[in-house]
Amino acid sequence: MDYSISYTNPLSHFLEIKLVIRKITRPFIDVRLPTWRPGRYEAANYAKNIQQITAHCGDEAIAIHKIAPAHWRILCGQMNEVSIRYLYYADQMDAGASVLSTELVYINFVNCMLYVEDRMDEPCRVKLDIPTSYDIACGLPFSDHYLFAPNYYTLADSPLMACNKLEKYEYTIGKISFYLWLNGKHTLDIEGVLADFKRFSQAQIDMVGEFPEKDYHFLFHLLPYKFYHGVEHGNSTVITIGPGKELNKAELYNEFIGVSSHELFHAWNIIKIRPKEMMPYDFSRPPVFPTGFVAEGFTTYYGDLFLKKSGVFSWKQYKHELEKLFTRHFLNFGRLNNSVIDSSLDLWIDGYQPGAPHKKSSIYVEGAVMALLFDLHARYSSGNKHSLDDVIKLLWERFGKTGKGYTIDDIEKVCSEVSPASTKLLFNNYIKGITDTQLLLEELLAEFGIALSFKDREKPFESMLGVKLTEVADGHKVVLMEPGAPGEQHFSYNDIIIRADDYPIKEWLEGSSHKETVRIELKRKTVHYSLTVPLNETWSYLKLPVVNKIEAPSPEQEKAQKLWMGE
Repeated sequence: MDYSISYTNPLSHFLEIKLVIRKITRPFIDVRLPTWRPGRYEAANYAKNIQQITAHCGDEAIAIHKIAPAHWRILCGQMNEVSIRYLYYADQMDAGASVLSTELVYINFVNCMLYVEDRMDEPCRVKLDIPTSYDIACGLPFSDHYLFAPNYYTLADSPLMACNKLEKYEYTIGKISFYLWLNGKHTLDIEGVLADFKRFSQAQIDMVGEFPEKDYHFLFHLLPYKFYHGVEHGNSTVITIGPGKELNKAELYNEFIGVSSHELFHAWNIIKIRPKEMMPYDFSRPPVFPTGFVAEGFTTYYGDLFLKKSGVFSWKQYKHELEKLFTRHFLNFGRLNNSVIDSSLDLWIDGYQPGAPHKKSSIYVEGAVMALLFDLHARYSSGNKHSLDDVIKLLWERFGKTGKGYTIDDIEKVCSEVSPASTKLLFNNYIKGITDTQLLLEELLAEFGIALSFKDREKPFESMLGVKLTEVADGHKVVLMEPGAPGEQHFSYNDIIIRADDYPIKEWLEGSSHKETVRIELKRKTVHYSLTVPLNETWSYLKLPVVNKIEAPSPEQEKAQKLWMGE
């Protein structure tokens, strides 16, 4: 397949794309645009960005008809070659979209490249008509204005970033070259960044035993505003993060290094070790699969753990990440209503939307907790002879290296080979079930010298009523309520509390009150209400998890902790 990409006016954000299809043997040919992209489990509707699609044979216009939202049919008669031209609107900056501007050409080809369904295995060539002064970052080979891909699947999974003043840095591990491409202003200490990247990359390779690619590209958009997003690809990742000027600060740098480690581990897990339902990708319909907790949750767990084991993160930094994970876990009460397998299957209906309160669990968070539980239980029950690492290695040998997709039964079987007791406990009660994890987490973490406890929230009002608030323009919005807590008897989700005891709610929350009641003024949708709410200092809800190392651990606890998370 021959493609070409050009543009006339970057201010319009329209890419001009041409596809030439040869060796046509039928009186019509169908072309499609993907309706979703790998790494994002929701409908994408990229076809909404296409304008002025036409088809030609030489200079002769031929009929092209839309027969579905992302599906066109070309009536080519006896013609054996046709060209399709269309405009694609590219003006969305995130790690999975495309942007054309006066300074940047950034393309995720899965967004905008038409394909012929029964010819997706044919080689693809893409001619780029862009300024010759632009540097080009892409995992595909590039020569004399052309990108080359062995098939459409590879093209769709190989984003491109091109602009002036693109920073490029490299580090190597053995014969593997890793590249960092930076677009945007930043305050990074590049020498320190390269050292950190090399450490976590080496740790990941050492655990699995080999790296699946000959080279790997980190494509960074360092934005001037707050942003956080990463998407995995075949031999690359796109990461959008900001503000770039704050990347020298610990909090944002930890996010920068954390998402990078996460995305690199995807090079094995989901890119190569992939569910059967995604072998190969069918871009015309969503691949519903029950193992999202493996694809994303295991990756979330290992992304942070490798930073600790490699020495990039200190215990203090890893403690912070564990507490963030546990906060998201324990304050998502959907985990007690919907199993992580059911939530994997529900990805395509509410995976990225708030949805009904307490309806779903997160494949990222719950999957990471399942990974942690299996890892610790397998280590503890085997005297630290076996761990989740062994599961990953077996999955790599049987599925990643062979190109065979796995099923949920395969995951359970491999886990059982490594640790039968851990598998039976976790799958029956926590992965397929909705048993509360708190007791098991406390018990297992203690075996590794870690204490899990809980503390009250900073705002007594939230703790007493089990209501989490977030500040908005005209007050504080109710965004979470613990099931069974007193707050459910007085508030609805999205209520905006305006005043408390005649004080603006922000001012009242910052003060301290030991009264038995508070008079609340709130807005519910468009109606204002006034109500009296009882308070009781003995009530405590929405508690926050805290992890600490146990004082004076036993030699067994110290050894187990070191084998698990490193020094």
